[in-house]
Amino acid sequence: MEKTLATSHTKRSSPSPSTTVTARPDGFTRRTRQRLSNATTSVSESDVEDDDDEEAVEEKIETLQTIVPGGTALEVDELFEETASYILALQCQIKAIKVLTAFLERCD
Repeated sequence: MEKTLATSHTKRSSPSPSTTVTARPDGFTRRTRQRLSNATTSVSESDVEDDDDEEAVEEKIETLQTIVPGGTALEVDELFEETASYILALQCQIKAIKVLTAFLERCD
């Protein structure tokens, strides 16, 4: 039924030269347009950008390892799990401090 709805309400047009049409196993076709910025970027420039992105991610992971207690001994997937637990623990500590502060303010 989805296929009927999708085809009955959609305008049919021929793909432009910058459009790629790929057939999917479920019978639908997917059209994707090449971005203008990607079309004008040379391969070597995109490789440099990928290297910069990877370096930025590595730097962020190293920073996260220094923030999370015991993070330097963890692999990346373990680091992310430990980071999530650490954030939850910090949030609990903040709530506890707020409750204690409110209690002490009422006592004065």
